[in-house]
Amino acid sequence: MELITETLAGLRCQVLRPRREPAGAPLVLIHGLGGGTWSWENFQRAAAAAGRASYAIELPLHQPGARPDPMLGRYSVEHYAVHCAAVLEQIGDCFVMGHSMGGLIAQLLAQAFARRGFIFLASAPPWHMMRAPYGKLWRYAFLHPLADLLRPVGRRAMKMDGGMSRNLVNNRIPRERLAEVAAREVPDSGRAALQMAVGLVRVDPRRVASPCLVIGGLADRLIPPREQRRLAAYYNARVRLFDRAHMLIIEPEWEEVAACALDWMAEMETAGEPAPELQTRAAAEL
Repeated sequence: MELITETLAGLRCQVLRPRREPAGAPLVLIHGLGGGTWSWENFQRAAAAAGRASYAIELPLHQPGARPDPMLGRYSVEHYAVHCAAVLEQIGDCFVMGHSMGGLIAQLLAQAFARRGFIFLASAPPWHMMRAPYGKLWRYAFLHPLADLLRPVGRRAMKMDGGMSRNLVNNRIPRERLAEVAAREVPDSGRAALQMAVGLVRVDPRRVASPCLVIGGLADRLIPPREQRRLAAYYNARVRLFDRAHMLIIEPEWEEVAACALDWMAEMETAGEPAPELQTRAAAEL
């Protein structure tokens, strides 16, 4: 099975299809802040082995190795969601899985579309849950020069520094892989980062009609497990916590996390309920 790149609704997508006839609805994957489609390769191979096609979306202006576009810093989480919504429109019936910021994007999509199901992995929380999640991030941030702190306010592209990345995000990545992971991280929108850190993205759970699953890490220093439990309660969703940290999609024993998600998807498809009616609400509703 070979990973290929296709363009859907103007976005580059990393696609993997099973060799045999697909055994279920496809899976759409959305990466986090500073991430890329590379972070989903393991999950895509697991999905293909289970007979499921997958599409990992590369968010706008996130092409690896490219010089940061001056417009990148102006993108909001909602802007990213609108772009991803166009991909969902093109794919149709599917499951959606988002990691970190991608999880928050998936929450915005869940209130605008009915799909087979939505999975929020180590997900950033919506605005109403901002009491505790980013406390450690702010403590690290205030160790930096004022000019660095003002970059998101100025809507410029930014990249998490090495110390913050190692201690809050990649704290369970093996030491010998840290340099490789850091080299693959890309700059991202300061505006989107500020939205999440301050809590400016609203999601109405009353508009979320599809089943949801929340997966988190017990050793996650950025979005601690208590916040994942609160997120699950907000959407009346099941929650699964593993002995992992924030980057549970690429950490050792990622297979257990992938299997949990794939098993839940299979369960949703065999629950005897008809596939949800596809909704095509205006993108402005995101």
